[in-house]
Amino acid sequence: ALLGSLLLTAPNSAQAAQKDKGITLRQLGRYEAGTCTPVCTRAEIAAYDPATKRVFAINANQARLDVLDITTPSQPVPAFAPVPLGSGILPNSVAIHEGVVAVALQQADPNKTSPGVVKFFDTDGNFLNQLTVGALPDMLVFSPNGRWLLVANEGEPNTYVPPRTLLTDPEGTVSIIDMRRGAAFLTQDDVRTATFDDSIPMINASSIRIYGPGATLAQDLEPEYIAVSHDSKTAWVTLQENNAIAILDIEKAEFTRLVGLGFKDHS
Repeated sequence: ALLGSLLLTAPNSAQAAQKDKGITLRQLGRYEAGTCTPVCTRAEIAAYDPATKRVFAINANQARLDVLDITTPSQPVPAFAPVPLGSGILPNSVAIHEGVVAVALQQADPNKTSPGVVKFFDTDGNFLNQLTVGALPDMLVFSPNGRWLLVANEGEPNTYVPPRTLLTDPEGTVSIIDMRRGAAFLTQDDVRTATFDDSIPMINASSIRIYGPGATLAQDLEPEYIAVSHDSKTAWVTLQENNAIAILDIEKAEFTRLVGLGFKDHS
């Protein structure tokens, strides 16, 4: 996999008069995150820190964090040696806020149904802290005000193949980490967990797909991605496999609604 930098340029007024408004993309630089056989995931998710002009990219195959200096975007180079993330775990996501780098890591197979972790580093790659979160943390994001770090714990089952007796299916959740202490001083007391249950109001409920054999609602819903409101009070959580979005009150750590996304006739 390749991690590239792109230049986005808007047309000038003369061009705009001749064409519809558009964006021109031109590759500036390129970095190759190693090779492997057979084909595997290398550079996957990247986050940019404007203060240091560094890109932080997870490398799942090597279980490491690649840190690139893009002061000269046409010549991205490693800022320092890759940061090892540990054995028996796989990185899924990275986010940065004001000098703090957070990495979401799931337990590697066959233990992916066990609780995952979030590791914190500074922008020089120094380890700061580690906290336990839900099963299979797939994505994480800082709220705009930096108060919260939200983690989408997908909670996939260990298998989708019958019989049910072989199935381990953890609940999907969202971990909400209160960052006020500072990353280096956080404890598990700073982590709350938003969970699902049948009391959450549903909109367009008939289109919310619940399909796991014998699974509860909480086991079947699988948080995938999170967007946070500008005021840092509300989050929208995609439930990809369930054709739905969950709306989260961050302060209360409670889901207020489940919204089905409806159906489209492809016949």
